[in-house]
Amino acid sequence: MTILARDVHAHMRSVGTWVDWEDTCDGFKAGEPDREVTAIAVGWQSTMAALRQAEELGCELFITHEPTFYSHMDDDPAWLATQAARDKAEWLRERGMVVYRCHDVWDRYPERGVLDAWAAFLGLDDAVECDTYHSVHPVPSTTARELAHRLSWQLEPLGEQDVHIIGEKWRMVSRLGIGTGAITNVRELVRLGADCLLVTNDGINTWREGCWARDMGIPMIVVDHRVAEMPGVRELAAYLGEQFGLPTHCVGSTCSYEILASSRNRDVSVRMRRDSLDNLPQAVLPPGYTLRPMADDERWAKCRC
Repeated sequence: MTILARDVHAHMRSVGTWVDWEDTCDGFKAGEPDREVTAIAVGWQSTMAALRQAEELGCELFITHEPTFYSHMDDDPAWLATQAARDKAEWLRERGMVVYRCHDVWDRYPERGVLDAWAAFLGLDDAVECDTYHSVHPVPSTTARELAHRLSWQLEPLGEQDVHIIGEKWRMVSRLGIGTGAITNVRELVRLGADCLLVTNDGINTWREGCWARDMGIPMIVVDHRVAEMPGVRELAAYLGEQFGLPTHCVGSTCSYEILASSRNRDVSVRMRRDSLDNLPQAVLPPGYTLRPMADDERWAKCRC
């Protein structure tokens, strides 16, 4: 069965019933919709490096989540006039590669889309509150600093070398609010009951959302926009492979930057270790607390040493 690039577009239109197809960034950005497709590349963004990787893999169609020509709708004359944009457009024309953007569909796609894939990658329990682009998840009560550390370990495989924390890092938190990439609204997360916010660098300004969160006394953890959406991008690649039965490759980097740090934590925390609980002095616990070995399913309580 011959598959054309426009068949992918038709499929996305059929499943993306929530998208206003007269006013969306989704659609073809380069190439001919009637191009036959034998392999698909999927990337968070159609950078030149990712496009070249797709070419090496023999992909005629590149599905990108973010813009190709540096503006949301890929139609800003000032950006299109830049040398980088002209060179990219010429490179695509010479090779006949088709670029298609899938953003508004996949941001809201249930279970496998950006928000739900992010929550699943982080291993979060089911949301206690949610709306279209946000969800709040219970986490075992811990300090914001410890939660940030645990999240950083989980994100390391995606190339995230650190996470940033804004506000009171020693505050105890138990309801983590997450959102969809750069459109996360911190006020909406707080309205939904989050007491700690996980946001992306492209979605906040430190002078606005950062200052507001500090004044609200709500810690904010900041990660790379690309990292937060990569689980969803990988799900998109798997989904397209299932739907069209073609070789489908996830290409491009998984983190947008590299950290060259001049120093580490300014605070020095003390961690105590004992090989057993034998010969401990009698513990006086507050009402409702018990002292017992950690259960196997209490993953948040595990310490990476």
